[in-house]
Amino acid sequence: MASKVTLTGARLVLRPPRAGDVEERLSLGNAPEIMRMFGVDPATLPVFTIDAAEKDLQRVADHPHAWVIEHDGRYLGEIRLHGLDAHDRRARLAIALYDSRKLGGGLGRESVSLVLDHAFGALGLHRVSLRVIAYNERAIRCYRACGFKEEGREREAACVGGKWFDDVMMGVLASDRCREE
Repeated sequence: MASKVTLTGARLVLRPPRAGDVEERLSLGNAPEIMRMFGVDPATLPVFTIDAAEKDLQRVADHPHAWVIEHDGRYLGEIRLHGLDAHDRRARLAIALYDSRKLGGGLGRESVSLVLDHAFGALGLHRVSLRVIAYNERAIRCYRACGFKEEGREREAACVGGKWFDDVMMGVLASDRCREE
């Protein structure tokens, strides 16, 4: 499997962390409406500190298939392929966009598409999967637009604010992407 590379799209760049990202990550914080879409109870969020921002960026730096998402020259979030299985040629995708003002404009879709192109091209993967909390309809629309198909549900898998929600399992195959292009 190839090491981390910079991926460039029409409106954004997926790259390793660099100086300045910690301050930008800190300024975005953990907005309750965004964290809820990750399945986190906003009432339980601690104050987001510079230490937490540094740890977030260090995790990206240390991971061979994780990138900072940069838009308009600024930190927007992160995306990664994790759980890579070389034998079965598969991985799982995770993405986090932290600026609520940038949601709904196709930047998530562009980020996911860039990583899928890399996964099915340079990395030679056969399959990429993910899980998403069922009420995150914006993310589910994004994943469908990128070729993911719903493959099942894990019923009442996430407890958010004392209520149970399903996780939706989705996947995309290299052959699915080729058929759509």
